Amino acid sequence: MAVVLLPGLNLPWLRYGGDFGANAWSPAGGLSTRHHDEVHHLLDRAARAGTRVVRWFVLCDGRAGIDFAPDGTPTRLQPVVLDDMACALDLLSAHGLRMMPVLLDFTWADARRIVDEVALGGRIAVLRDAVARHALWQVVDPLVGAFGRHPAIACWDLWNEPDWLVQSWRPPARRLPPRRLRQVLEELALHVRWHATQPITVGLASTRGLPLVRTLGLDVLQVHWYDPLERRAPLARRPPVPWSDAPWLLGEYPTRGSALAPDAIVATALGAGYAAAWPWSLHADDRSSDGEAALRAVAGVRNT
Repeated sequence: MAVVLLPGLNLPWLRYGGDFGANAWSPAGGLSTRHHDEVHHLLDRAARAGTRVVRWFVLCDGRAGIDFAPDGTPTRLQPVVLDDMACALDLLSAHGLRMMPVLLDFTWADARRIVDEVALGGRIAVLRDAVARHALWQVVDPLVGAFGRHPAIACWDLWNEPDWLVQSWRPPARRLPPRRLRQVLEELALHVRWHATQPITVGLASTRGLPLVRTLGLDVLQVHWYDPLERRAPLARRPPVPWSDAPWLLGEYPTRGSALAPDAIVATALGAGYAAAWPWSLHADDRSSDGEAALRAVAGVRNT
């Protein structure tokens, strides 16, 4: 599938893991149950800067949107998730924007915590067991099936930075063998392909994760870059990938705390052959995000 990568940025959420679905913190649901003044303001500013696609996290670490059995097996997608996704797409469309939904995040396998009756992370056992994985894909199916032809979805991002799950520094209880992670991603890609006509990608933490997605037939090769990754995955050098002719997306780069200014990062990426570079981030509250700098970075690409 030929893909033209448009200018984009990472929203990446209004409330991490809470925009799509219900939990004890938001019993009625996510985006569809709230006022939208803030998101309209954010999306208006993004569109005015030249953004065309917004990368937006959906099910994250499983804290909302999915119901689980007592043993941790997923049982269903909460119906309100479909309302929340429809609401998000309507909001984006009102500003002439499209969405790259990120289905799941590497935090799925973080150490389990319970905060005010909400379980965060601790779900790696689902990925190890074939029956539990199948149950997870059956949760994803109705979401992708409902929006698999929606014109406001530009591309599905299957998993954010799953390559962290195979790193040797992770405790064995929270680590997957590379072969198991490849199997997980292959199964998820098969389900999304079955239900959706849009392109698919995986947001890898660095170019070193590319072997994990070699068999997926991705329509976009997406990697991320932050300063600590430079020594082992230099931004200016894309490794050869004879197994794919898909365009390359720098799906995340820092707008705060980097030794390089955002415009220098973008120039380096484009010079290395990336088709587009999307800043992190407009609304996340972390040490790599500067919303104003993200907007300037998008506007700078538009004006070159």
